[in-house]
Amino acid sequence: MSVVFKSLESENNYLRIQDDTLKGTVSSIDNSTKENLENLAKIGEELLKKPVSKVNLETGSFGPSKRETNEQALTRFAKLLSQEKHLRDQASSS
Repeated sequence: MSVVFKSLESENNYLRIQDDTLKGTVSSIDNSTKENLENLAKIGEELLKKPVSKVNLETGSFGPSKRETNEQALTRFAKLLSQEKHLRDQASSS
């Protein structure tokens, strides 16, 4: 995987945000009670404020990235996707 990301120069084009510390009812995918959904929303809001965690593609270990929060990374990534779509739309209409 490391070789593919590096050869395609795609290391900065991948974003995965997850919380591996969920326990109890919030970790259950079957619990759609109002209380659980509210708890998950709260966890999600808190997760946005945390620093981006980057994986070392050589070792597989995770470490925090001091450069940006998950929220900033999502905003940056959304802008990149929007720009890419705009460029593709222009190319297809030419």
